[in-house]
This record gives sequence, structure tokens and C-alpha cells, in this order.
Amino acid sequence: MSRLLHHLYVIVSATVLALGPSVRAQDAASDQKVLPRSQSKDSAAESHTPKAARDPAEPDHIRGQVTRVEGSSITVKTSDGKTLRIGLKDDTTVISLVKGSFAEVDFGTYVGAVAVKLEEYSPIVRDSAVWLHKGFELRIIDEQLRGIALGHKKWDLTPESIISHGWVDDIEVRVLSIKWGPTDYDETDVEIPRDVPVSRMSLGDRSLIKTGARVFVGGQKGADGQYVALFVFVGKDGMVPVL
Repeated sequence: MSRLLHHLYVIVSATVLALGPSVRAQDAASDQKVLPRSQSKDSAAESHTPKAARDPAEPDHIRGQVTRVEGSSITVKTSDGKTLRIGLKDDTTVISLVKGSFAEVDFGTYVGAVAVKLEEYSPIVRDSAVWLHKGFELRIIDEQLRGIALGHKKWDLTPESIISHGWVDDIEVRVLSIKWGPTDYDETDVEIPRDVPVSRMSLGDRSLIKTGARVFVGGQKGADGQYVALFVFVGKDGMVPVL
């Protein structure tokens, strides 16, 4: 009987390993404990959560779909129904976004996420509580772009949103600790729900900007009131930039 039990144990263990991290993540999720709220822990979470400030040098953000491409300019129908003509410079940076998978994320992976702070503590254990953030999207960033936009700052996707870029310092089921500085609290803990889009981000070129492409543009308005693109994120294969 003991030999039979041993064989069963080996079969079950092999099955779990074959199924991979998804099963183990589900097991971890069921064991995950929610830290009880208290005034002292709330104060600690508030003091250790980085305060987001808007970068005054940040260009205007234009989200929409390209309706026309002509020489050194594009026309974009924005998400709020406007039509804007945007100039392209020789040094305008083009970024490609294609569909990615959360399974590609590992310790040390360079990532970016837009998120909002939740009124609950992060499940990632430290010596005091920090607030958890809920992600609207996750970008897995190519090594060629490692270090881009490093940090945590205010963002305009929603009135309360922030954007954080850094390397993955810890993972707890679907919560990532995105680290961007040297201290224990120079990081943002972001939960990535299963229905949130995950993309891979890499350098692209002007050929990606086509009629019908969904884009996120960083535009600088000139003295004549016309926009010039400093960067353009382009979604490929149906990917819509969330930023």
C-alpha cells in the first residue's frame, strides 16, 4: 500500500509541475491573507506610498485613431471626437505595442503600468503596510528600452491615476512590485486583473503609422497652435494603447 501511495504522490506532483505556474498561483491566491485595516497601518501605508506629482515637462497626451497619413504629418480622430493634425519630426520616437502575456513577467523584467490606488493593503510583505494599486494595463518593455521613464508619477488616464515604470522586484500571484529606486519604498505594488490588457513594448519606425492604427501621442503645441509629436505609441494586430 505504501508503494501505491508513493506512486500516486509522484503522479500528482508531476501533474502539478506540468500544469505550471497557473495552478500554483491559484493555490497561492487561496492561501493569500488580507491584512486587517487599522489606523496605525493606514498611517504607515500613507507615509510609505509614493506621492505622485505631475511632470510639468510632460507633453499633451492624444489618444485616438489615425485617419490620414501625409508626408510629415498625421491626422488623428481623438477618443473624445476631435480631429487633430499632428506633425512628425525626423526624431519623433515610434513605439510598437503588440499583445503580450502575464506569463512572460519574471523577476527583473522591466515593465510599465497605469494604475489607481486602492483602499487596501498590498499582499507583498514588508515591515509595514503599503497601499495596493489596481492596474489598467501592463507593458512588458524590451531590454533595448530598459530604464525608459523610470519612476512613479501622476497620469491623466483618470483623475486619480498614476504611471509607474521599473523592474519587477517581487511577485505575489498577480501583484507586481514595480521598483524604481534604491529604498524599500521606492516601488509601486500593482495588481494586474486577468481582464487587463498586457502588451509588449519595443522600438518601432515610421512605417507602423498607418491609416486605421490606434495611437497614443505625446504632442507639443507650437506657437502657431499646431501639435508636433515627440513620441507615438502604435498598437499592432488590433492592440489598442491604453496609456
